Amino acid sequence: MAKFLSLVVFFGFGSWAQGEVKPYMDQMLKEIFVLKPYIVSDVEYRDPKNFEKIDESLKNMVSLSEKISHEGKIKKSGFAISSNALNQQLKEAELIYRVGNKDYSLWMLRSTLSVCMSCHTQLPATSTKFEFFNKEHALTKPYDEAEFLFIVRNFDKAVPLYDEVIADYPGNGVPFENVEKAVARKVYYFVRVKRDLPGLIKSLEKNQKNKQLPELLKKKIAGFKKAAEKMKKEGYAEFNADQQAELKKYVETELKDELQGDFEFSPQKDIAYLKISSVLYKYLDQYPDTPLKPDILYWLSFCERRYEQKAFYSLPELYLKQCVLEHPASAIAPSCLKEYQDLVTMAYTGSSGTHLPKDVDRELKSMKELIQKMKK
Repeated sequence: MAKFLSLVVFFGFGSWAQGEVKPYMDQMLKEIFVLKPYIVSDVEYRDPKNFEKIDESLKNMVSLSEKISHEGKIKKSGFAISSNALNQQLKEAELIYRVGNKDYSLWMLRSTLSVCMSCHTQLPATSTKFEFFNKEHALTKPYDEAEFLFIVRNFDKAVPLYDEVIADYPGNGVPFENVEKAVARKVYYFVRVKRDLPGLIKSLEKNQKNKQLPELLKKKIAGFKKAAEKMKKEGYAEFNADQQAELKKYVETELKDELQGDFEFSPQKDIAYLKISSVLYKYLDQYPDTPLKPDILYWLSFCERRYEQKAFYSLPELYLKQCVLEHPASAIAPSCLKEYQDLVTMAYTGSSGTHLPKDVDRELKSMKELIQKMKK
């Protein structure tokens, strides 16, 4: 019984009965660990030799999620992401894997798994206790294991492994781009999740002890450290239920240039995006019925799309879908739709051009018609 309760809480389905859910959850876990070696590797996920195994597992997960979808709704304060929405997300990940951009499919899969496994940890300073299920499936390479642990939000176990990867470079043979990602994951964790800029500074100082890091990465680490030192005294903005206007002004001020289409990629901007995202998450959790909800969903998507290193658990598509489908009459809905269209178009764009499947094209038209209907 204790094991089952862990499964239920772990997946965020605590209100469902044991007999109805346990078989599906056990099977879903099995599929997750079948996919584990590919989830952490873009190269392995794209490799044609792995296609049949990956696609079969994705289809199995879609089938399982359809059965789970009949049971109810995954609810977490202001997010209230329906199981049907997650099922649709898995369907799209499988479809895109077959006919579209495999890198994008992998990002969608990682994001969806994060919600399925830990929807209750969408807020700062929360870690998922996943080691119970992961112990017998640990990957031999520290970087790969860290990536998986980060996907499932076991940050306390992932960060030390990232530090090991950074400290042992270049002797460990880890590609430079992965060492760079390890630094980015740490920044995401300390700023977005833990809200600990002094902790980030201390952690980066540890990484700077490796004098063999490439100059480009040394410069980036120094940039993150400098930005964190500059911003650590500012703290994180706080707003109450009656301060909607103040929250809106805060976001529009912080993202003034970006909302006008002027983007600049820098360590300071990255930290700013993560701080804003953290503030928005907390506000939506505290005040799930706020009239600003559609705007917050748009801003969250906006920030997470523009963070230089996409996080495994950012969910722009779900934010944007929720914005349009639940708030089609809102002033921000057309902007949400445009952002969503851009994401989808990118997913189905390759060397031969853009090829949208009929179902996807139909969905986009339906969302557009819904917004237009609200204007009449």
